Amino acid sequence: MTDPVSGRPPVPSGRRHVVFVTWKTGNAPAFRAAKRLGHEVTLIRSLRMERAQHIDFTTSPYQEYVDTVHVLDDATDAEALRACVLAVHRERPIDGFVATVDALVVPVARVAEELGIPFTSAHGAATAKLKHRCREVLAAAGVDDTRYAVVGGYVEAAAFAAEVGYPVVLKPARGSASEGAHVVPDRARLWDLWRHVKPGRAPYRDGVLVEQYLTGRFLSAELGLSHGRFLRLAVSERKTWDRHEALEVGTTIPAAIDGDSYERVMAFAEAAVSAVGLRLGIFHVEIMLGDDGRPRLIELNPRLMGSCLPNLFQLAGGGDPFELLVRVHLDEEVELGDIAFSRYATVRWFGAADRVRRPAGPPSLDWADEYGDALHALTLNLPDGDVLAPCRGNLGNFGEVQVVHPDHATSIGVAEEIVARAAEQLGIEVTR
Repeated sequence: MTDPVSGRPPVPSGRRHVVFVTWKTGNAPAFRAAKRLGHEVTLIRSLRMERAQHIDFTTSPYQEYVDTVHVLDDATDAEALRACVLAVHRERPIDGFVATVDALVVPVARVAEELGIPFTSAHGAATAKLKHRCREVLAAAGVDDTRYAVVGGYVEAAAFAAEVGYPVVLKPARGSASEGAHVVPDRARLWDLWRHVKPGRAPYRDGVLVEQYLTGRFLSAELGLSHGRFLRLAVSERKTWDRHEALEVGTTIPAAIDGDSYERVMAFAEAAVSAVGLRLGIFHVEIMLGDDGRPRLIELNPRLMGSCLPNLFQLAGGGDPFELLVRVHLDEEVELGDIAFSRYATVRWFGAADRVRRPAGPPSLDWADEYGDALHALTLNLPDGDVLAPCRGNLGNFGEVQVVHPDHATSIGVAEEIVARAAEQLGIEVTR
């Protein structure tokens, strides 16, 4: 039997059409969650980014959970993405989008608004991703008064730093993965650094932002927003590399903080999301909790926590974030009870600390077996070439360790010990 209008078989009751626009294999379990919920899954791929991150979806075990695949050379090309989405929508009306990559959230949001499909607000997502605009909005709403300036040259940057005091943070006005971000300790380092900063060119294409340096405990709030109600998922704790503080080297879920701190962090994240105008989705809000107990924004990401963090959330006992992601983006009424974590899940990422010759071959990791069930995953994939470039952004990592343990200190300690042993076998210093 076919539909008399479309000529296609009728859609089963409750079966909805979810379109994923992504190149992250780490979020591919969301395909499986959507199929488990009984939905039709369409995937729009982006070959340019897949090649850049050595991703091959053709060998992915999640292929079986995708009904239809459309391949674009570059899904960040707004017009190409729009044309593809409109064609998909004509063939089978879309009920919801899932986009978990920074560069795709805004273009997907704009197409969703054009089609009248629920999604994160395009205006809110654009505000969140343009960091100085986000700070401007939060200051106007009385949420955060961290000082900042968009600068066009060294003189402006030095004047701002002299006014607020060193150190300061210099980073792209729009960007991700810590690329182009630096903590600047003094005027001499600012002068040295500025010789390599090219306003108007990647990664500073949208401007150079200089901010007040924040101290305290580096955390992130993971929360959803559905039908005007916030869904509190977790507060995570973050680790940065001492030699280059802008580089994140790990996360533990949940953070070991007291109830009052948790409440302050979550309330601040909710206020930030509300002020920016994000209306639907799951968000990742990076926060510095000062020694005075006051939260300050580092950055607001209008998408699910990245990398392997959704997997860590699940390993720690928080439930399936991918099913929640699909349900929220299908604009369902979601009831989320209290989440009681039973374990601490820790990840440590690492790359070359300095420019060095590539080790002759990958080391044997047989010793990893001695960590038993505590070690969930250990991957080490050295890039091709004779030389390893120094890792100064998340895309420069070649190793990852995931550890799960009921004890907070042990979870972190085991992860860091494994990184140290891997570095010793490689014979090089790594970011940690």
